[in-house]
Amino acid sequence: MTTDRASRVTAADVARVAGVSQSTVSLVVNDRWHGRVGQAAVERILDIAERMGYRPNVAARILRRGVTGAIALAVPTLTNPFFGTVHGGAARVGEAHGLGLTVFPVTSDDDHGPFTSPHQAIDGVLACSLSEQKARELSAGLPLVLLDAASETGVPSVTFDLDRGVAEAIGHLYALGHRRVLHVRGDRDAWTLHRRAAAFDNQVARRPGMLGTELRCSFHPPEAAETVRVELARHPRPTAALCDDDNLAVAVYSAAARLGLAVPHDLSVIGTDDLPVAAVTTPPLTTIGLSGHELGRLGMQACIDLRDGRPTPSVILPASLRIRASTAPPPQPG
Repeated sequence: MTTDRASRVTAADVARVAGVSQSTVSLVVNDRWHGRVGQAAVERILDIAERMGYRPNVAARILRRGVTGAIALAVPTLTNPFFGTVHGGAARVGEAHGLGLTVFPVTSDDDHGPFTSPHQAIDGVLACSLSEQKARELSAGLPLVLLDAASETGVPSVTFDLDRGVAEAIGHLYALGHRRVLHVRGDRDAWTLHRRAAAFDNQVARRPGMLGTELRCSFHPPEAAETVRVELARHPRPTAALCDDDNLAVAVYSAAARLGLAVPHDLSVIGTDDLPVAAVTTPPLTTIGLSGHELGRLGMQACIDLRDGRPTPSVILPASLRIRASTAPPPQPG
């Protein structure tokens, strides 16, 4: 019986070729070299290990270090593509550190109620777009990093500059001449949604003659479209809508079409997230760009640093308006 060569390569083999001790190789491949091994030596050892086909013994590492090699990413749902981009960014960093990523949706997508908390062994939790209370319940004392949510108790977080993003959106609508703006708000308890609502109210209040109205909507597109349709049928109706995510913006498109309203001639629409769908709607959607990939990438790195006892400062990522064809001056009366 033959044995694959890669399975026979050990840390001692790598150490011998690299001209270093086995303990040095162990520090490098287990990402514990910081402050102990020089950068040049680290790169050389990793290059040799890759060329030799060396793979660390994961089971032995778990027993030795008392870690599982997995992080949980808790998200509100699996149906929103934004959380897929967050997963992609986090998974890339996890892969580079030999960590797996378990995705845990807080609510089910089949109307059978919420899932129970994950019971498998994990080293830490990334909680995305959830309330801090819910995130703490899920983490149960494990290292916790909040994504798209800020903490009142010092939990490390990676957030977006939502105030700036909303300010750019409202400023854009105001410059176009809009004075009646609808905030299509996602109906869920999350810091990010509360922050967007506060920013909306603040920006509208700062502009003379502008009136803002909040409309809470389900994130389920058909329900959201019907809620928006009822609101747009009122008189006087808003001339613009700012939505908490691009999926809600698509629901606004649907509601407007059912009423015979054209975007942007009769109604300007702005989304949030800049999902791929935003560029292919008709017309292409103006939206507040938020990088889910960067959110996940920095969040995973922060969780690793927290687990390993390194400093984990909170980070604020940029949010900026990406203007496309869904916004225009409001229709003229008469």
